[in-house]
Amino acid sequence: MHPLSGPSSESTAMAGSPLAGQGKAKKPPGADSRSAVPKRLDSLTGLRFAAAAAVLYAHCRLMIDPHLAETLGPEVWLGGSSVSLFFILSGYVLTHSARPDDTARAFWRRRAAKIFPNHVLTWCVVVIALAGAGTAAVTTGPGIVATVADLFLVQTWVPSRMFVSAGNPVSWSLAAEVFFYLLFPVLLPWVKRLSPRGLLIGSATAIAVAWAWPVFSALVVNPEGAFFPDYWFLYMLPVTRLPEFVLGMMAARIASSGLRIPRIGVIPAALGVISAVVMNPEFLPQRFLYAASTVAPLVILVHATAELDLRDRKSLLRTRPLVFLGEISYAMYLVHFLLLGLLYLALRNHGWSNLGVVLVGLPVVLLASWLMYAGVERPCVRRFSTPRSRARTRTGAVS
Repeated sequence: MHPLSGPSSESTAMAGSPLAGQGKAKKPPGADSRSAVPKRLDSLTGLRFAAAAAVLYAHCRLMIDPHLAETLGPEVWLGGSSVSLFFILSGYVLTHSARPDDTARAFWRRRAAKIFPNHVLTWCVVVIALAGAGTAAVTTGPGIVATVADLFLVQTWVPSRMFVSAGNPVSWSLAAEVFFYLLFPVLLPWVKRLSPRGLLIGSATAIAVAWAWPVFSALVVNPEGAFFPDYWFLYMLPVTRLPEFVLGMMAARIASSGLRIPRIGVIPAALGVISAVVMNPEFLPQRFLYAASTVAPLVILVHATAELDLRDRKSLLRTRPLVFLGEISYAMYLVHFLLLGLLYLALRNHGWSNLGVVLVGLPVVLLASWLMYAGVERPCVRRFSTPRSRARTRTGAVS
């Protein structure tokens, strides 16, 4: 994601911990009935920016110190874990905000209006830049196929370095999101039919599957232990990231079921995530660090953050600056790698250090993110998320 979930496209929601025991059902504070509009949880929008900022930080650190790509320190895993957070949030938010009378076609239309305008724009900029430089990625047969696959967000289904890095490299996570969106109308009725006990079992199963994928990779996909097969299968292949999305769906349903679950504050939950990111590389094989080792702490963090709004507690994440940054975070995710790369190519030839490029690039990234959000993303969501006929009907009814 790429930060796609949030009130800018779908209403935010409360997530429950899949690790908590089952208790007596009770309607949680802030829960809305089926006919009511789901309560906005702006703290989750602030959390969305924090996750996007972590991805930006990881890429900046890699630019300043390229050797981190070889040592794979906590800075790198922080960025990867943030993408996992986006997947969990996506399933959680979409489930909470699902409309009882919605259709699959209407849902897909809204998600396409959210994703594709920004993606197509950044893809065009990347292709023009690469073509101008004469890069083989867009001038050879396989390169052209890979670049077109990136445009249609199917590139990560191919176990090829050329495909997964084609076009705008960060768009790989959008390929996973598109897969989730295609399955969502099928998954949602199934998740809604589960009992509270079934939801807890389903959540535990999703976490177990996330932990089982690395074992499967070690035994079947990549017994030799080479880097790229694990990287593709465990990090980029959409089907292996599906448990995180489903876990988000389960968490949203657990919250609405009213189960009493232990309260964990945002600070302890965040410290749990940070501890997992920092400490797990010391004890776990690399295969488990792509997603499995942080999936449970991340769900707990989402739940704790949502509780701030549901219980009307003070929240730094709900402040207007952080909510605004959360709203532009999807644009920031898509443009940051591209802009930093272009600035690097332009300024390094004039003697700039890598740190200098990053310091100049950060305000440029924020400005470009706001411009794309205000000039492309938001207008396209308003224009294309609803069919023209329905929009005219609503306008006529109001007038």
